[in-house]
Parts: sequence; C-alpha cells; structure tokens
Amino acid sequence: MPKEPIVEHAGRVVRAEIHTTASVERAWQAWAEPARLSEWFTDRAKGRAAVGGTVTWFFDRFKTQFPYDVIAATEGSHLVLKGSPPGRPAYVLEIQITGQDGGALVRIINSGFSVGVENDEEHEGVLSGWQMALAILKHYLENHFGEPKTGFFAMQPAPLDYEKILHYFLEEEGLMRWLTSSGAIGAPGERYTLTLRDGSPMSGRVLAMTSREVAVSWDEIDGVAEIKAFRIGPRSRAVAVRGCGWNLPEERAEEIDRMLSKAIDRLVAAL
Repeated sequence: MPKEPIVEHAGRVVRAEIHTTASVERAWQAWAEPARLSEWFTDRAKGRAAVGGTVTWFFDRFKTQFPYDVIAATEGSHLVLKGSPPGRPAYVLEIQITGQDGGALVRIINSGFSVGVENDEEHEGVLSGWQMALAILKHYLENHFGEPKTGFFAMQPAPLDYEKILHYFLEEEGLMRWLTSSGAIGAPGERYTLTLRDGSPMSGRVLAMTSREVAVSWDEIDGVAEIKAFRIGPRSRAVAVRGCGWNLPEERAEEIDRMLSKAIDRLVAAL
C-alpha cells in the first residue's frame, strides 16, 4: 500500500470537522467527483482527483474559480489540493475522511493564510465559511446525495458590524426589517418557522451558526439557505443569501432570486 504523503501546512491554519451518518464512500465521492461536488458546494467542477492532476471549482454567482493541483489522493480517505493564486502565497486544502460511529468524520485543514491580528477577519471568515459548508455537506449526504441542485443567490456590499449582524439574521425584529413578517431563528439543531414578506412559509432546522453566518434547511423547497456576512476586499464587506433546492425547478429558483434581491436591498438599507 502506498505511503501517505507528509502534508506541510504553512502560515495560519483553519480547521473544521463534521460527523455524518452517511458512509465514508459517499463522503469521498462528495469531494472527489465533480458531479457530486456540484450537488452541494460548487456551481460547477471539473478534473479528476488523482495525484498530478488538476481540479477546478467554479462559483459562477461569485464570478470566480479555483484551480487546484492534486498533491495527494488516497481513495476514500485523503485528498490534498494546492492552490497558487496570483499575488499571494500558495494555500493547501486537506480533506481527511475516516469511519466513525457507523458513519464518517470529515475534517478540513486549510492553510496558507497570513498571520497577525490585522488578518483575524480573513481567518474568521474562512473558518465560518467552512463551518457553513460542512453543515450543508452533512445535510446533503444524509438527505439528497445524488440529486441535482438548483441554486439561488443575492449579494450586496454593506456597511456592516459583525458584532451586530446576527440581530438581523436571527431575531424576529431584525428579520422583519428585510426578510420576514414573523418568526425567528434559534440555536443549531432547533426547528425554526418564518413567514416571508410575501406570506409564504419558510421552515426547517438550523444546521450551523457562527458569529457572522447561519445555515438552515428549507423544507418547502427541499433545500438549504445560508445568510452570510463577509469581507469582499481590504476595506469592504457584504451581506448575502446563498442556497439551493434539490430538484428545484429553474422557474422557482428565479422567483427566489428576485425575492432575495429585494430583501438584500432592504437589509443594506437597514444596516
């Protein structure tokens, strides 16, 4: 059996993990196969997860793509990708998958970020993003594996304060300023029920929460939604709602896009 390569992580490191009742094989496919990866994470993906190859992740709504060199790939357990973006140090993304309690433990180690207090915002943003992504991965693996998704997305730059943003994402009064006519979002694992501005229901379970983002399942569309706040430049921040529905018709996704675009405009005005 080939020896596992030693992975060197430099700079600041982000670590996150999640346990799923899904099999190790499913968890591996969700990362290694482009068709599966685009069912829960990317808008598109291409390339083969084999040493010496390149995989590319496309996030069309963000108008960005991430090409990675595959520097380690042990089927079913270990994938290491290296990115070399222009103008910044290379970064490494290591995905470890192990069997645990009849399911799979998925660990992320993402490194190459700058050290120093002035870079805390970047570090916290990357950590928060991975925590959201892993929560959605768990939901996908356990409920929608192999099903095509249709995404929706709305984003605007905003003069936000991270310490106050969860008021608008979770609490009834804050949500009513931009998204809902009633309802609130509670702690991870709890059920929630919202009535949107147009009178339609939105309900499900809280999948994950950080100091600046929340991810929820959305039962009415067999989907998920992330309400997000993040940095988009050295001095700029943005708010967004990003999500998808599995087997969601395109027309319904377009309706949600239009609804969320107006909602995000109201949120920016409230901020």
